[in-house]
Amino acid sequence: MHKELPNVYNKPLFKVLALLVLIVFAFWVASFFPDLVLTLILSYLVAFVLKPLVRILEFKLNVNRKLAIVIVFLFITAIITFALAETVPVLLERTESIYEKLNKFPFEEKLTAIVEDVASNIPFVNKTLVSQKVHSTLQNIFQYVSGFLSTIASYLVNIIIVPFIAYFILADGDLAIKKLVERIPNKYFEMTLNVIYKLQRELVSYVKGLILECSIVGGLYVIGFIVIGVPYAVLLGIITGIANLVPYIGPIAGAGFAVILSLMQFGDFRHLLPIVILYLIIRLIDDLVLQPNCFGKTLDMHPVAVVLTLIIGHQLMGIAGMVIAIPIATILRVSSRETYWGLKNYSITA
Repeated sequence: MHKELPNVYNKPLFKVLALLVLIVFAFWVASFFPDLVLTLILSYLVAFVLKPLVRILEFKLNVNRKLAIVIVFLFITAIITFALAETVPVLLERTESIYEKLNKFPFEEKLTAIVEDVASNIPFVNKTLVSQKVHSTLQNIFQYVSGFLSTIASYLVNIIIVPFIAYFILADGDLAIKKLVERIPNKYFEMTLNVIYKLQRELVSYVKGLILECSIVGGLYVIGFIVIGVPYAVLLGIITGIANLVPYIGPIAGAGFAVILSLMQFGDFRHLLPIVILYLIIRLIDDLVLQPNCFGKTLDMHPVAVVLTLIIGHQLMGIAGMVIAIPIATILRVSSRETYWGLKNYSITA
């Protein structure tokens, strides 16, 4: 008789790997519809953030759920409208001023002169080749920045749809999950409930921590830029705080923009070292103080894994992919971990 082969299909590890393959395939398919995916994810994030307020009105003040959602949306809309009315005119004026300076400033001449001055002290360096390289590099940078701004503008249009989707998630999301769970076979019931609960808990914790972290980082940059004397310090600090949505890369972009504006304002690189020092100090504060306290064990990823995840997100979905890469990685990590734990501890077999 032939020796009976083990049924690998019943192994928890195999089932987890199969789940991961399905999820990765789903995200690969979603990469063909980045705008739709980003809109849905933003809608879920808005719903996650507003859900505690809705629950307070619903359960503590006995307000009808849909009315509670409307009240919360009106309250948030009023706050945002007031904030925009106070800040948008100033931001537009400063943005227009920055745009005019960017157009008028001789970046290529300044940078070429600096590079050629350095190159003149290095033997066997071709100055003509250096000038051509500077020219092509600057063109690539400006094309990337232009594409980045166009992408942001296109996403702003999609953001208008977010509140409507978020409303229905808040109104009917629990019912949808209940209907989904009802269709789960009994042997997977407890495990599925556990996975859904852990996913919701960690995603809510991540979003809250991210908002707090970005706010503090933005505030630190505002203070730092003011102390250093960087032009448009408040605007730059806010932009850098928002850019912190993309770990590591976002703050570097914000600091780089601060260097460019300082170069335009003062015509030299005397603010370069203070900005680099400021970036390193805030980076240390973020890594050693903010992230452990804002995220706890939610963002349980090695920095190398974070960077690789961001690269994959950018390759699949561009800038939107970089923003949502970490939440997606969190979903994958929690789903695989809890599914593996459930398959082992609930003794589930085929």
